[in-house]
Amino acid sequence: MQKDFFSLKKHNTFGLDVKTRCFFEFSNLQELQHFCKNTVVQQPIFILGGGSNVLFTKDFPGTVIHPRNTGIQIVKETETQVFVSVAAGEIWDDFVQWAVSHNYYGVENLSIIPGHVGASAIQNIGAYGVEAKDVIHTVQTINLQTGELRTFSNAECLFDYRKSVFKSPDFQLFCVYEVTFVLSKIPRYTCNYGALSHELKTTPHLSLELVRNTVIRIRELKLPDYTKIGNAGSFFKNPVIPLEQFKILQKSFPHIVHYPASENHVKIAAAWLIENLGCKQFQYGDARVYEKQALVLINAGNARAQDILSLAQKIQNHVHKASGIMLEPEVIYV
Repeated sequence: MQKDFFSLKKHNTFGLDVKTRCFFEFSNLQELQHFCKNTVVQQPIFILGGGSNVLFTKDFPGTVIHPRNTGIQIVKETETQVFVSVAAGEIWDDFVQWAVSHNYYGVENLSIIPGHVGASAIQNIGAYGVEAKDVIHTVQTINLQTGELRTFSNAECLFDYRKSVFKSPDFQLFCVYEVTFVLSKIPRYTCNYGALSHELKTTPHLSLELVRNTVIRIRELKLPDYTKIGNAGSFFKNPVIPLEQFKILQKSFPHIVHYPASENHVKIAAAWLIENLGCKQFQYGDARVYEKQALVLINAGNARAQDILSLAQKIQNHVHKASGIMLEPEVIYV
């Protein structure tokens, strides 16, 4: 289905009333292939899933493509693993619930992350010590310029922290239409990270349902419901800095929250920086820092995109001046 001058207010979780010159949504691969081959596509092109990790800074002058294809299918099985093909338009948490209900291990820590399955591969979503790259086997795409299909292996996706090859300019015209995950049939938990570790440390017997419900409870306590308060979840990435830089920083801030990132690098909790360096009360119009989680910027009513941008930039500048760290947005600016 194609529409012109279409409002994206219901397609971004900040609830910003921006429009796109052209909007196209597809329910199956054939519709997308037909669109690519038979339509003069208005440039530029942006592929939009659930709109939960994007900030539209103005009306979009080109074409927004929105996957609506759904479906979860087991394509291969061994004694210890199951390979599951999931359509890009499937709601991410519906897939997590499906995996947990079938006793497949690997995605339970990623419960109730908003958005669609296609975005999980583009963004390499993550939470509580698990990232999408840990369970993605292949990513099926279509080149929007040529209509050709291409399957990317996990290695070809070049996954990194909240990053993949699909974010680079040369690959942004590859539209993800399906992702194949490899999940474990054998019990395998990752429960040694942050609040999840604290909540489960006295639990004698773990289960997938218990881990999922614990993650949901933690997230609901600290993150706002975007259907009630406009937001895009974690607005900034947790910065990863060299170990030597961290040692110097720790002298000034002994209680700074941090995690090992590698042998020579340390991941810093961006929320700790924002809250403890005095940014939590910052606001521009109705754009504010969420009271329960400093990493989340919210639309408290009628915030404009420029209000949210200004608030983010003020936080970045303040944190940089106080710590030498420039926070990088996790949210995509369009």
